[in-house]
Order: sequence, then C-alpha cells, then structure tokens
Amino acid sequence: MSYGVIKPNLIFMQIVRPLSLALLGAAVLSARVAGAQDTREVVLRLHRAGDTVSIRGATVTIDHTIDAGNTDSAGIVRVPDLEDGGHIIEVVARGYQAYFDNFKSGANIPQPIQFELLPIAAADTTKAKGQRTDLKFDAFAARRIKGQGKFFTRAQLDAASGRPLANLLKTDASAFIASGPHGESHLAMRSPRSTSSPCYAAVVRDGVRIYPFAGANPPDLDKIFAEQLAAIELYARPATVPVELRDAATCGVLVLWTRDGSG
Repeated sequence: MSYGVIKPNLIFMQIVRPLSLALLGAAVLSARVAGAQDTREVVLRLHRAGDTVSIRGATVTIDHTIDAGNTDSAGIVRVPDLEDGGHIIEVVARGYQAYFDNFKSGANIPQPIQFELLPIAAADTTKAKGQRTDLKFDAFAARRIKGQGKFFTRAQLDAASGRPLANLLKTDASAFIASGPHGESHLAMRSPRSTSSPCYAAVVRDGVRIYPFAGANPPDLDKIFAEQLAAIELYARPATVPVELRDAATCGVLVLWTRDGSG
C-alpha cells in the first residue's frame, strides 16, 4: 500500500467543488441584484388643465404616506429616492379641485411627470342664498367655552392653510364625510345601515343657513379651504346645537365664519 501518492481524481474534485460553490454564490447574488427595485429622484410638475400655467404652493402627497412638500413657482416638486413602479399622487391646491391619480416612475419615464388640475369655477366660491338666522359671530367665544361642539379658531385655520375643509374635518374632528354623486365631499351624520342615503348636516355661513334651503345642495367641502375661514363650529349631535339653529339640527350643523363676512 502506498501512502505518498495523491490520486488525480481527488485533486480535481477538491478544486471543482469550491469553484462550483463560488459560481453558485455569484449566480444567487446576480439574481438578487436583478430583482432589486431601483430608486431615483422623480420630478413632478402641476399645471392648470387646458394650458401651461404652473400651480404654485400645492401640497403633494405620494402613496398616502410620503410628504413631498409644496410645488415651487414653476409648479415643480421633487421626490428623492422614489422606487420605480406604480404610485399614487394626492394634491391639494387653493383654487383647484382636490386631485387623486396614479402614475409610474422609472428609467424610461420622461420627466418632469405632468399633472393637470381643474380650477374651481368662480360660481363655486360665491356666497349662496339662504335663510338668515340669529346666530352671531360675536358669540363664538361664548359658545366655544361651553364646549358642546368642535371649534376651530383663526390660528388653527391658519396652521391648516392649504387644506380643504373635508380633509380638516375628517382628520381633526373625526367627522363623517360622505361622497356625492360626482365625487363631492359633504358633511353627514353616520347613517344607520338600514338607511340608503346619508343624513347631511345643515350648513350655516356667516349667519345664513345655506343648507337645507330651497333648491340648494350640501356644499362641496373640497372647494372650501381653511385659510378662507375665520372660525368653524361643528355640532355633530342635535342636542348640542345652539338654540338659534335647532329647527335645522336633525343631522347636526356645520357653522362657517368667513374672513370677509364674519365682521
């Protein structure tokens, strides 16, 4: 028996095995890299529908969680390190309808990615006709002290500048916002499951009840912005509504005091 001779086949196996393992590891790493999702800075531009007018100061949110900030004077906002693929954009801009849409980002997607926002028609922001009530802005502080509703002061509304009223009431007051037939946002009491339609809250603006009123629909709260208002009173339960509004309190009352009309 010879102990000093190493068989050639054994040497070959000792070399091939680590080489095979190295190649296998490289293949796995390559597969992982190929499957990884690239990220890049994505440039978004907002402009008015039908022309090239830039929308400045719009608040942009991506995928419900990424606060992209506000657009600059050119209507541009930049989102760093955004993964390639499909995303959701939400936009709130004063004077424009709230915007919600899908878009894709990637190496082959031209930038800036363009979005068109529809302006709010002048008729949507004018004061509506209604029924005069005895509610006065001068007594706002006294009603607030009683604490029977949810109140927003001018300072709070300034801090919420750029946010539509639907978002403000839903997020900060846990209000129930119902969708209208054309995507409008209306304030309503939570309807019993057996009820087929929402119970819309009465709306009073600068002491005038604009809803319910003959021929009037509930106002679209996506078209009213926090910075347009001097104060807000929200009475979700009929029992808490001020006596001046009890005749219209079946579904609660929303009281709006504008900066031009609150005195």
